[in-house]
Amino acid sequence: MQCKYCKRDIEDDSVFCRFCGERVQRKRKPKDEITVAPPKLTPSGKYRGRVMVSGSRVWITEDTEAAYYIRARAVKAGMIEQAKNAPGVTLGSLIDKYIADNAAVLSPSTVRSYKSMRKTRFSEYMDQPVSRIPYQVMISKEASAISAKTVKNAWRLVTIAMKYAKEPIPDVNLPKTVRAERGFLDYEQIQKLLPAIKGDSCEVVYLLALHSLRLSEILALESCNGDTIKVRGAMVRGENGLTRKELNKTDLSRRDVPVMIPRIAELLSAVPVTVSATTINAHLTKLCAAAGLPEITLHCLRHSFASLAYHLRWTEKSTMQIGGWSTPDVVHDIYTHLSVKDKNSDVQRMRAFYTKADKRVQKRVQNCTLNTEKSVSESEKGVSDSEDKRAEKP
Repeated sequence: MQCKYCKRDIEDDSVFCRFCGERVQRKRKPKDEITVAPPKLTPSGKYRGRVMVSGSRVWITEDTEAAYYIRARAVKAGMIEQAKNAPGVTLGSLIDKYIADNAAVLSPSTVRSYKSMRKTRFSEYMDQPVSRIPYQVMISKEASAISAKTVKNAWRLVTIAMKYAKEPIPDVNLPKTVRAERGFLDYEQIQKLLPAIKGDSCEVVYLLALHSLRLSEILALESCNGDTIKVRGAMVRGENGLTRKELNKTDLSRRDVPVMIPRIAELLSAVPVTVSATTINAHLTKLCAAAGLPEITLHCLRHSFASLAYHLRWTEKSTMQIGGWSTPDVVHDIYTHLSVKDKNSDVQRMRAFYTKADKRVQKRVQNCTLNTEKSVSESEKGVSDSEDKRAEKP
């Protein structure tokens, strides 16, 4: 071989050039060579160091440095083989353990949802050890078959379970989701809805939703004293059907809502509510279609409460307190959306003003033009008459 610096011929296995002293190639260790950390000489005259494999630590102490290296390499080789042959915890068992350990503190609906995701999502990888799963490939495969939001929800369960088991959470890229607009009725549409729902078997449900109550809170409603709706607990769907839980979705969800629609007082005998969610939304779809309103769900009426609060100039804080929102996201989104709508209305009114003003200016210009033309015509006529009179004189 030739030195790339001085261009002289040197031995093929040379690491340094024997003429110029420069390094001509890196000395590579054999592929299967096991390296260990160098030992430290202890006050007793022995050599001590540690061997690390996959987070496991073993201390080695020998009388001589050579004996230390021999034993350390042997121990590390055995640990590597043990790690290779170990079955490892599987992703499915890790999730199962998290659900089982936390079932008593999670909502029944959450447990039901987690078990469903455990059964249907990432099924190809559930029986594989967590240390051997190609997570990005796993996510990409799932993203090609289901929505981005569903993938994110499933991955969230995986990360929760891994964090609970103190497993390292891999860094992955998740599919981007398109943020859906929140459905609701504005104050004019709410006025059309009220007569449309009157007398319907689900009317009390719709009116309670317009008071900001969630369906789970409506189903758990036990009493209303005529002035105040006491929101206490919720009915959620667990593995064995509807189950009552005493805690609401958040601390702020447990609240007293003032009765603001007089019709509620006439329908108090309708609580507790036993109508199914499917029936409620099916009725609402038909009623909205008949009234010329957009298709919405019961939860959209909860958002409609916020839209009416905006129209009545409630602050976001007041709306959150009465509505039981723990974060301002929903209320702020609706308020922002409606403020844009109001801004557009303001712009339209200003455009209308200038359009009318422009028409008035055009009319004045047109009248001025007509008056000018008339004056010129009369002036020309007067000159012509004068010339005719002068022509008639002898």
